Amino acid sequence: MSDLVSRNYLERMVPWLKVMPKFLRHSTAGTWYGTGESAHWSVQSNMNICAALSVMADSPELDDLSPALSREEIRQIALELFRYAMRTHLTGGSVATDGKPWGHHWISLLGPERMTHGVNALLPHMTEEDRTRYRTFRISEADWLLDEYPVTAGMCGNAGNKPESNIWNGGFLLRCAMDYPDAPRAGEYLDKGCSFLLNGISHPLDAASEQEFHGKPLRQWHVGFNFTPNYSLDHHSYLNVGYMAICLSNISMLHFNFKERGQTPPPELYHHAEDLWRVLKNFHFPDGRLLRIGGDSRARYTYCQCFAVPMWLFVADHLGDRDAASFEKNWLDVMSMEMKSNADGTYYSKRLDNIRRTSYYYYCRLESDPLLALSCGAYWRRKFSIAQPADAPSKTTVQWSDDYHAASFIRTGNTVRSWVKSGCFGNVGLCLPLDRSDLAEWHCNLTGYAVGSRIQEAGRKGLQNSIPGGFTYTGTAALAECQPWGEGESSYPVAERQTAVWALPDGKSMLVAVRAVITKETTLHQVFGVNLEIPNDVYNDFIRHYEGGEFKTDLKTAEKDEVIDTGSKVLNIDRCLSIRMLSGGRSLKIIRRGTKDIPVSGKPLFSMSADRIGSDPVMETRRWMPGEVLFDTVCLISADTDPDDAAKMTGTVAGSGMERKIEVVGADGKTYRCALTYAKCGSLPELKIKI
Repeated sequence: MSDLVSRNYLERMVPWLKVMPKFLRHSTAGTWYGTGESAHWSVQSNMNICAALSVMADSPELDDLSPALSREEIRQIALELFRYAMRTHLTGGSVATDGKPWGHHWISLLGPERMTHGVNALLPHMTEEDRTRYRTFRISEADWLLDEYPVTAGMCGNAGNKPESNIWNGGFLLRCAMDYPDAPRAGEYLDKGCSFLLNGISHPLDAASEQEFHGKPLRQWHVGFNFTPNYSLDHHSYLNVGYMAICLSNISMLHFNFKERGQTPPPELYHHAEDLWRVLKNFHFPDGRLLRIGGDSRARYTYCQCFAVPMWLFVADHLGDRDAASFEKNWLDVMSMEMKSNADGTYYSKRLDNIRRTSYYYYCRLESDPLLALSCGAYWRRKFSIAQPADAPSKTTVQWSDDYHAASFIRTGNTVRSWVKSGCFGNVGLCLPLDRSDLAEWHCNLTGYAVGSRIQEAGRKGLQNSIPGGFTYTGTAALAECQPWGEGESSYPVAERQTAVWALPDGKSMLVAVRAVITKETTLHQVFGVNLEIPNDVYNDFIRHYEGGEFKTDLKTAEKDEVIDTGSKVLNIDRCLSIRMLSGGRSLKIIRRGTKDIPVSGKPLFSMSADRIGSDPVMETRRWMPGEVLFDTVCLISADTDPDDAAKMTGTVAGSGMERKIEVVGADGKTYRCALTYAKCGSLPELKIKI
């Protein structure tokens, strides 16, 4: 594998200069990127572009890449964006485009932290007034953090789960103290910065730790734990792999800033960073895509995925992990794939066009993140000698679980399998070839799915159990209407769904049984049993191959709504992923929409097109009555299997009502048996396995 260098990043940044003028606006307050408001996303995105332009202008290789603007033009725009940010801060005397200044907020400092490397590149070209404004802004924000913003931490969102913001706020205070030792409150900045950082990647054992930091034991600094004992993170109220990466990305920005300035980072900066990485490293596909076993509430492969780049750079440099550098290099190739599809220099103009048309504010933020992340690589790979990629990321067997989220994960050979109760949209399962990240989707995957007045899971209960070579899960959840329309109407549960999962010890297969029954009369528009979601978009070149029984076809990304009956109970996708319907349907169907249908949580925004594999879907609006069965399915999914392997997948389901006896032949040729008993409303089903 060839070495990673600064130029690899610049090649993916310079084309964006062609479209940049479309995103710039001007007024007497200056020049800004995007919408220019005081809201934190617009502040951040303006600073993202400032930093990226500063790095480009500072790069010796720039002229070799035929940029659309000269080095001095690029640097001048960066300075103008920086000045707009400083002028519209509370200390600057001007207001943003919404008539208000920005600042003194829990997230005020995320943008400034992320543009630090860009400021370092820009400093030699700043006027004395620029430097004075920058210092004034920083001292003002640091004093506000001291006087007005407490350090809090907790396991879930409503308990003050703030790992990432504690890191960036603590880091801001540290940098302020170390850059301005003459500041009247520099000592206080160091003290509270230490408190913020030690309550970033905070762990339950910290509460009793005698390890000393900044003059006192860790237990005295400890406010609360943001991570579970197994280092899973309940951020935005779900198992959030993306924000685990965000935490490390902010540590990265501090790490390289101190390194560039020749300053010795305090040890609290690295508190539990290596421990978190040891877990998070497992949640990666070899191509660098984050393996988000708990799902994602944002547009796919944008925000958190972008900021994995500075995380990988930090891990490669601080820990010498060459696998991290491999993720870094391989993800650049994935980014190039999407940029090539756009053909205009942008990062998301084609795939996220519906977001751009619906919310220019949202789109501008998304478009700025990859440019900023790339600038980290362009700057740090030029400044420092950072570990180079391994020949290929390691594929060791890994088994991990977390009781808090009822989460199980196992990676064996070229297969990954997982189930999580507390995912973004509730339960979510994955069974995929490790080398096919393009098949991954986590919006209610494998759970059965109903469309009504925003049907969402509520009152989830579930238990995971790790077994040699696999895991089991049993759970129950209400399906609730969460978008009442009428005056006096409220959200209420309308169905109960029970789930039983068994990741077989064959290294490739997962048995999933799901049953849902109506508990309150309701109107539903669509109902899907099974619900295996297969992205069909830019990352697979807009085409999927399906094969099973007499059915064989290639399907391009859908241009219209349609349901395709395969006529088969077994189906193989792209010659590497197989599913067999064991009960609950006459045949597998491929349900397709002519518009993008993978949603951004809580918003009428969509970021991917996907084919949905289901059993006997109901595609018409109808009224459902209590006691009716929405779906009752049992299926076997097997990864890293071709059509011939799929044809050999066999199994039977006996029993009716609440009892099932299931027998399947695994990918290893062994027979596996289990007895499943669905329970009364509110109780967990019982799964007894026999190997």
